[in-house]
Amino acid sequence: MRVAIYIRVSTDMQAEEGFSIEGQRSRLISFAESQDWTVYDFYVDDGYSAKDLKRPSMQRMLEDMENKKFDVVLVYKLDRLTRSVGDLHSLLKIFDLYSVKFKSATEIFETTTAMGRFFITLVGAMAEWERGTISERVRFGVEQMVAEGRRPGGVRPFGYTPDEQLIPEEAKLIREVRELYMSGLGYKSVAMRMNRAGKLRRGKDWTDATVAYTLENPYYAGIIRIGSKTPAGTYVNSKKDERVKCVYGKGSHEAIFTLEEYEELKAYMGRKSNGGFSPIATYWFSGVLRCGRCGAAMFGRMTTKRTTSKGTVRSQYYICSNRHHSKTCDLPMFRQTHIEHLVFQYINQIQADMEKLNDEAIKIFADEGRKNSEIDVAKRELSKVAERREKWKYMFVEGLIGKQEIRKKMAEEDEREKELRQRIVQEQKAFSGIPRIEELVGLAEGWSYFDDQEKKELIYTIFGEIIVNTDLKNVKGVKNKFFDAYIQDISFN
Repeated sequence: MRVAIYIRVSTDMQAEEGFSIEGQRSRLISFAESQDWTVYDFYVDDGYSAKDLKRPSMQRMLEDMENKKFDVVLVYKLDRLTRSVGDLHSLLKIFDLYSVKFKSATEIFETTTAMGRFFITLVGAMAEWERGTISERVRFGVEQMVAEGRRPGGVRPFGYTPDEQLIPEEAKLIREVRELYMSGLGYKSVAMRMNRAGKLRRGKDWTDATVAYTLENPYYAGIIRIGSKTPAGTYVNSKKDERVKCVYGKGSHEAIFTLEEYEELKAYMGRKSNGGFSPIATYWFSGVLRCGRCGAAMFGRMTTKRTTSKGTVRSQYYICSNRHHSKTCDLPMFRQTHIEHLVFQYINQIQADMEKLNDEAIKIFADEGRKNSEIDVAKRELSKVAERREKWKYMFVEGLIGKQEIRKKMAEEDEREKELRQRIVQEQKAFSGIPRIEELVGLAEGWSYFDDQEKKELIYTIFGEIIVNTDLKNVKGVKNKFFDAYIQDISFN
């Protein structure tokens, strides 16, 4: 009779006598020989729990059973096969379906009678109870660690060392991710902006998933959590979804966000995910608009609902994040239509004199050709410097010049090389930030035909930053009028 020997060890039982892989293997081989059975194959699951059947060797054994490659399954003990009564019944049905017998080397089971099946089910129930008891003890220990403010293992969060010390450079990136998200950008847009700026996450690109996880993780607010993640949009103490089984504790590590900032962030995420927040596409300038007084990002919000002759309406506006969060800035809020007006004022100023614009463009391109020529000249000079260095070395080796003279010559060449490299860098930098005039003209001409998403993407593609300011502090709203303000600076991508 062909026998399939199934062996399983969980991590905490590998060292126990009788339950190790080799311990089970030797006893099961001896048992098979005593029954005059031929071992077809060994199916070993090393370090897998018996809570379910999702084990590599278990699945391979079931597949071979379907192909009728053996006649009996042999285990050391029933709990090596499964600790779930439901899985036990499923396996016994599969064994019957393919006419495969089941045998435990240390227990006596008879599965062909009702009493035998009752007995094996009873033993299986005891194994399931034991697994549940072990799980409860482990869970209790982990919960106690959390209650004491200790983190129960796992991958160290970005921003901290393995011993939970804050890494200032990484913490700065985490705060920047939050600031970008609160300015109105989505997860993917935040990731793109961080990656484009070269601000990577432990040397790897940000993704929408890592941005979402970073924002949602309560660890950055000084909270340790075990269990399922709280769905985006619910608070850490929410009972909205009873399926979420989480335990929280106050950690001893240094937090990056205050609890108030984290609660604000979660509420913001909730409004976006539950439909109580206007879609991000309606905030055309989010992610690029900055405060001219403090330099902080400005993010979009909606006004409260108001009733007009056209029905209930809400308007978009932008507010400085420092004014909103800490009251440390007094820049007035700007309506989105006001920002739109200022941006196109800027573009119209460029377009005002097309002749001058064309002259400027011709000058720019001519200047670009001149600078490229100067860069080429500098690069040729660098090649000559390298050639002269080799000549001085040759002359020194041949005894044509002494030590003092070659040192002087090499120092001169070093200085010359440094000067040439600086010139190349300066010439290359001279063209960074030149506005792409054709894009600005196209933006102005097609703006009224674009939908919200297209407007958002165009602004994000063309502009790096748009900095707005005003000399006013207290602005009183005037219907259909803009207060005096100006664009302080614009940078281009």
